[in-house]
Amino acid sequence: MFYMKPSRYTPKQTPTEDIIDNLAYVMQSISSSERSSTDGIGFLANMNDWKYSNFSVHYCSEFMATLQHRIPARVEIFLIVNPPSWFPAIWRIMKGMLSWNFRRKVFMIHESKLDKYLEKGFEAFLPDDMSRGTCDTEQLVKDFIAYRKFVEGTDVAWDTSLRY
Repeated sequence: MFYMKPSRYTPKQTPTEDIIDNLAYVMQSISSSERSSTDGIGFLANMNDWKYSNFSVHYCSEFMATLQHRIPARVEIFLIVNPPSWFPAIWRIMKGMLSWNFRRKVFMIHESKLDKYLEKGFEAFLPDDMSRGTCDTEQLVKDFIAYRKFVEGTDVAWDTSLRY
């Protein structure tokens, strides 16, 4: 599952290309496992704290194009969790960017409904910046970076202060 918190992105502060590069890298990384290659991958967008200032049509268009066409990973489910009450206006814009097949995989839900979509015990793997999550968010990021450095055989110093 690819976890993201869109409120951490502000179009005026971070170039869309940086976000899309990050998206592509992480998708490639998680799709390299046999299970992901066979079953596809899922996305969980934690919309807590998300405001209109976190949205741009260009970003949304590039993001959705990447999810649908630019990466060999197959997205099987996209959960939009805790969207703000005014999100239907954004959804009308987003829908036009999605194929019918992809649109069928998108679900807008309240966090209390995660049990319906995720495996039993998911809370242990859900970042603690969601009310049901018990996994340390910062530690998840550090573990992912350490693992990728090991897999790639690199000692590149990554800036872990970036908040994508």
